[in-house]
Amino acid sequence: MTEEQKMEEGKRMFSIFAARMFEQRVLQAYRERVAQERQQQLLRELEDEDKMSKEREAKKQNQNQKKKAKKMWVYCMCS
Repeated sequence: MTEEQKMEEGKRMFSIFAARMFEQRVLQAYRERVAQERQQQLLRELEDEDKMSKEREAKKQNQNQKKKAKKMWVYCMCS
């Protein structure tokens, strides 16, 4: 193998190495982005679930208050 061939082989090997390093960085950045998006989606889902739970509880309390008020009204009318 001549000196020129050795130089070309070295350049080719370096290019392959650099391309692989770049590919790994891009792939890692992509994975981090996907993980971050999934985490944000999960947080949104948890917040929505919590909000719905609070709304259901408030609605239930409101209905209970209406029932109590109705019972009191009926009791007052009967007395």
